[in-house]
Amino acid sequence: MREISQEKQERLNRLNKQLWQAGLTGVLQGTLVALVSGYYINYKYNHGVNRGFFKTPYKVAWFMCWNIVGIIFTTDIAKMKISKQVAIEDEIKRNSYLEQEFYGQVPKK
Repeated sequence: MREISQEKQERLNRLNKQLWQAGLTGVLQGTLVALVSGYYINYKYNHGVNRGFFKTPYKVAWFMCWNIVGIIFTTDIAKMKISKQVAIEDEIKRNSYLEQEFYGQVPKK
């Protein structure tokens, strides 16, 4: 099995941490949307003829679905940002190596 250099391992840990933070943010956003919209639906449809429309199993499913949606959207946005960030870092490395090669300096490892 290939060993990963310390620099690459730190980079992977940093990117994983960013994805976990995005997932947690998505859960919080999904929870907020689920609570607000669920309260509105519960208030609107549980009176009169529609009594009992929004029961507990539906509330739990509503809550879980919004959490999943929140996680998906925020992690997708985070993945796009991370890919741009990695591309910029790679371009900076590539340019520094080309400059060192052009000016005859030996790159430091």
